[in-house]
Amino acid sequence: MCAVLRGERPGWPEADDQALVDAFLERSEYHGVQALLYERLHDASDWPPALLDALHQRAIAGTMWELRHQQVVAEMLAELARVGIEPVLFKGTALAYSLYPGPALRTRGDTDLIVPFHERTPAIDTLAGLGFVGALELGELMSYQACLTREVAGGGHTLDLHWKISNSELLSRLFSYEELRGTALPLPGLSPHALGAGSVHALLIACMHRAGHKQAPYFVDSVAHYSGDRLIWLYDIHLLAQALSPAQWNEFLQLARQKSLRAVCLEGIEQTRSRFATPVPPDVPDALARPGAPEPAAQYLDARHLKRRWLDLCAHEGLAGRLRFARELAFPPAAYMRERFPHARPNWLPWLYILRGLGGLRRRIEHHH
Repeated sequence: MCAVLRGERPGWPEADDQALVDAFLERSEYHGVQALLYERLHDASDWPPALLDALHQRAIAGTMWELRHQQVVAEMLAELARVGIEPVLFKGTALAYSLYPGPALRTRGDTDLIVPFHERTPAIDTLAGLGFVGALELGELMSYQACLTREVAGGGHTLDLHWKISNSELLSRLFSYEELRGTALPLPGLSPHALGAGSVHALLIACMHRAGHKQAPYFVDSVAHYSGDRLIWLYDIHLLAQALSPAQWNEFLQLARQKSLRAVCLEGIEQTRSRFATPVPPDVPDALARPGAPEPAAQYLDARHLKRRWLDLCAHEGLAGRLRFARELAFPPAAYMRERFPHARPNWLPWLYILRGLGGLRRRIEHHH
């Protein structure tokens, strides 16, 4: 897969190995690169026809999804603009419409956007008027985003509406809406109202995002995966790195140092270079690897679940804030618990909290083993 994405034309190793075809389709779906692969392979006469046909069908399905999603997102942005709200898109959809030759090549399941903290409630209310329905959240200090889905003909379309860049208290302070808005770029292919994070911020966020999934699960067909090395995330970094000017690289290094993300960015760039031979100015890895002060954000992203919770607890200011965070962590809202366990009786709520805690402990043990 990496060889194809590098622009090489490797031959298929086994002409009649159906198991290899199935494995290739399964892994390429997990890595989110089937559309990219088909773009490179559609005329590869030495690859199995059944494999190319499967990639073709999935590319068509992805293009149809993209057309519907673009309409949903454009309508959403127009309605937010009507009430004076100007979000900034980041991650998948922003990159699809700024970096990729065609947006359907950037496979994704939702659209991430951030609004000012004080506009979160009017934004959610406006989207509810368009038919977006939100999932119940864990608590005000446990989640700084709303997951909103609108059902249209052909399926559901999901937005992750953020008012802070991350649900982690420590990471949430790294990139404010105001900072991202200051360097945002228009995305005319998506909507006249669309703005995406600028290239420097986009690369920093891409490196941070992939590092976050080393310990936080990513779900494919309801199966949890713990890895920062999905190829589509690294391909984002690959394209972003090639798009930066020398002045932007200097800005990137300055911000990586200020936000204590040098180790995170170095790892993301090195992992990308190992897959795609990404051209990067030679002084960039040297600058990122230079010894310096401890990096709280990098330490957080490399930490396991319990240490992350402890670091988030410490990041809250004052005893009252820390106690509230601890309470929300241990005891999510009752409405959330009843939605999570829909068949439980009302008086079972104390037992549901115990059950939730044991389930989380079991998942962490399984992950670490």
